[in-house]
Amino acid sequence: MVKKNTYLDIQGQKLEVIVQPHPTSKKLSLRLVAGKAAIKVVSPPNYPIADILDFVERQRNWITDRLDKQSPSVSYEDGSNIPILGREHKIVRIEPGTKTYSQKGAVWLEANQLYIKSHAEHLPRRVRDFLKKQVRFEINLRAQEKAARINKKITAIRIKDTTSRWGSCSTKGNLNFSWRLIFSPEEVLDYVVAHEVAHLEHMNHSAEFWALVDQLTSTRKASQQWLKRNGNQLLSYS
Repeated sequence: MVKKNTYLDIQGQKLEVIVQPHPTSKKLSLRLVAGKAAIKVVSPPNYPIADILDFVERQRNWITDRLDKQSPSVSYEDGSNIPILGREHKIVRIEPGTKTYSQKGAVWLEANQLYIKSHAEHLPRRVRDFLKKQVRFEINLRAQEKAARINKKITAIRIKDTTSRWGSCSTKGNLNFSWRLIFSPEEVLDYVVAHEVAHLEHMNHSAEFWALVDQLTSTRKASQQWLKRNGNQLLSYS
């Protein structure tokens, strides 16, 4: 294991190197960690530390390129705009106890605005909590409907803070999704759900698998292209 506080200096920016040994990993892989000045390296078990650091060093140009393309982190502040299912919404903070909105709940959407009753210091957390709850609802609705269409049962649906993949399906029927899909257009979220539900039938990417995906959603190719163009931007939301 690389010792804690091991850093790589890229253009004056210190990036922590985090190593995660994985029992089934056959080779080294590397990615940037969203929302942190860090690099995560997945390695086979007991991989030599010196070789890991050499691998990271050889990826310096790739890391620099990814950093240059990375969008700045988005802050959830009163008056800022965020996409919810691809549609821009303005965050409006309401001071708790304001009589004008006494009949409203704690959070609500209205006319492309996201209203949240919150003290200023708690606003970012309350925005994230709402978005994660919202994406869970949207994903669960679509996943259950699509699974029923192919006569499959979902064991569990989990919303995670993943940055390396938008969704995954286990052999036990567990579906995992990145909460950041809430920022993508509705049809893109629908495609990712269809992709993972199709894995309940085919745990591969065969022609039969893609044919099933196309039965479950009509926007596969356009959604794949959208994610390829805009995926990095979604990672700016943390």
